[in-house]
Amino acid sequence: MKNLIKIFSLLALIFFTYTMDAQRSSRGGEGDVLGYDKAIKIGPLGFLFGSYNATFEKKLKDNASFVVGGRFSNLSLLDTDFTNIALNAQYRLYFKEAIAGPYLAPNLGAGFNSGSLSNGDSDNFTNLRLGVNVGWQWITGGGFVVDLGIGAAYRAGFGDSINSDDFSGVAPAFQVQIGYAF
Repeated sequence: MKNLIKIFSLLALIFFTYTMDAQRSSRGGEGDVLGYDKAIKIGPLGFLFGSYNATFEKKLKDNASFVVGGRFSNLSLLDTDFTNIALNAQYRLYFKEAIAGPYLAPNLGAGFNSGSLSNGDSDNFTNLRLGVNVGWQWITGGGFVVDLGIGAAYRAGFGDSINSDDFSGVAPAFQVQIGYAF
């Protein structure tokens, strides 16, 4: 329950940040992609597996934006129940103009995890991630967003009773998101 409260708090913060900034925003200025400088997106494929993620992107300058996001996962595999709360951030460098088109995105993240086995054993651990993605983001005239990306990330795991080697190393990173630009 505490995890859901954290996710809703993050989404509320994003919403209120947008609401306060909306009065100062000048949509449709010269150089803006269809007048959009913000986007909110979700990862629709995660819903199939019990993993829910959302991101908020804000244009910082002509060819750069900042993305902040969060994920909540609650999975049961064989005899293991697994819960994850993760936060991540990206600084996107667009090859043409933010917030649409091809981009390069250095990123970092942190995940807070807990797992329990059917025999009663349980463990909590944290993982940190540092990586880079390349991708392409499309925005239609109506504000619909599709964001596809691929990359790699180095992950390091930390916990009391885990072998950190099992949770550390380079792994592929994929991104499929849809959303709305405003």
